[in-house]
Amino acid sequence: MEHDLAKWLSGEMNESELAAFRNSPEYNDYERIARLSRGFKTQSFDEDAMLARVTSLPKKEKEPKVIPFYRSTIFRAAAIFIIGLGLFLTFRPESDIIEKAASGKMASIVLPDASQVELNSGSEITYDKSSWYDHRELTLKGEAYFKVAKGQIFDVNTDLGKVTVVGTRFNVKAREKRFEVECYEGKVKVRTNGSETMLTPGMMVIFENGQPKGTPILLETQPEWTKGEIRFVSASLEQVVAELERRFDVKIELKAKSSETVTGTFSGSDINATLQPICQFYKLNAKTQNNVVILSADE
Repeated sequence: MEHDLAKWLSGEMNESELAAFRNSPEYNDYERIARLSRGFKTQSFDEDAMLARVTSLPKKEKEPKVIPFYRSTIFRAAAIFIIGLGLFLTFRPESDIIEKAASGKMASIVLPDASQVELNSGSEITYDKSSWYDHRELTLKGEAYFKVAKGQIFDVNTDLGKVTVVGTRFNVKAREKRFEVECYEGKVKVRTNGSETMLTPGMMVIFENGQPKGTPILLETQPEWTKGEIRFVSASLEQVVAELERRFDVKIELKAKSSETVTGTFSGSDINATLQPICQFYKLNAKTQNNVVILSADE
């Protein structure tokens, strides 16, 4: 990345290299730093005057090393960029907005352009308010349902993939090594692990460990969790337990193993009502001890 940054600063990138660099996670930060750096000015450099001063100096036994002038522009740009980086890192926390939904809670967020975000339990988004209208972009950890106002491109970045839309309604879930995207309106472009998938209304895509796991058909007009329900699609027992812990803000101790996966919609109003069909499916017993729900195999 340091080599790419140097080539970008000096304008030496070809078209393919520039396209790849612009798609990197760091590009937007570098671009904002560069814009900030343009506000700085350096003193003018008089080549003739400098040459006269150098030649008038007393000669020493060892000739001084002279840096070619054509490289001075790059050095000057790099110096300005470093100053901009320092200022950017100093003032960036003031423009970064972090919105969270604690375990057992949900949150409704309105973004600067009036786009709406519903955060599921144990989720958060981060975005730069100062540059929002230059580039509508945010980072998601967890799960969120988006109603995006029409306008410029809207990007959702996660550790597992990237989602790009214009004006649409969609749901993104990125937890552990599982990445799910659902499209309810408009078109959604999903990028992960070097592949690209285009979704239209009623489509969903699932990636597990970076590999496609399926494209189920959506029968609902919005995510079930926004209506107080919990939906699983080919979820393992461990994934089910992790979701229930976040949803109900409880500690669950799992003392059983299963290779079976579950698909279905369950009540999200009460943990006991949710556990009953799940325990029946996996043949588990549930008991509460010291505020911990213990799930063990039927004897």
